[in-house]
Amino acid sequence: MNSSMAVIFKRTALGVVLAGALPMAAQAASGTVEFQGEIIQSTCDVTTATKDQTVVIGTYPTSLFKNVGDVSSSKGFTIGLENCDPGDYTIRFDGQAPAGQPELLAVSVATGVGIEILDNNDKVFPLNQDITDSAAVNVGADGTATVNLKARYKSFEQTVGAGEANATSTFSIEYR
Repeated sequence: MNSSMAVIFKRTALGVVLAGALPMAAQAASGTVEFQGEIIQSTCDVTTATKDQTVVIGTYPTSLFKNVGDVSSSKGFTIGLENCDPGDYTIRFDGQAPAGQPELLAVSVATGVGIEILDNNDKVFPLNQDITDSAAVNVGADGTATVNLKARYKSFEQTVGAGEANATSTFSIEYR
C-alpha cells in the first residue's frame, strides 16, 4: 500500500471512529395526545327479529325519476330494542354512499339513484356520521323501544339507469 492510500485509509478510519463516538443530536417536535371517552353501564340489544333483515323497497321504472331529487314510495321497517337502560338513544347508519351524496346508500347496479333512510317524520338519517340532533329513540322504564323507519329510492342524477338497486347498511344504537 502506498503512502497516500495509507493516509486516506487512516483519515477514513478516524472519521468513522469519531462519528460513532460522538452522539448525534437531532431536533424533533414534541407534543401530547389526550384521549377521552366514557364507560357506560350497559347498552341495548337489538331484537332477534329486527337485527338482520331485508327491506324490499320495490320495483320502479326509470321513468319515475324525471328530475334530480325524485323519490319512490317509502317502505316501512322497524328496529326493535330490548334490555336497555331507560333514556335517549340514537341510531347510526353506516354504508357506502355515492360520490357527493352523503345521505344516500349506493346501490348495486342501477345508476343515478340511491337509497334514502328516513325516520317516521320523514327526517333523513345521514350516513357514516354521528347524529348530533335530539334523540331518535326514547326508551321507557320497561327497557324496550320500537323504532319506525322508512327507506326509498331517490335520484341524484338527471338520468337514472336501470338495474338491481340493492344496498347494505350496518346500524348501531348509541346511548345519549
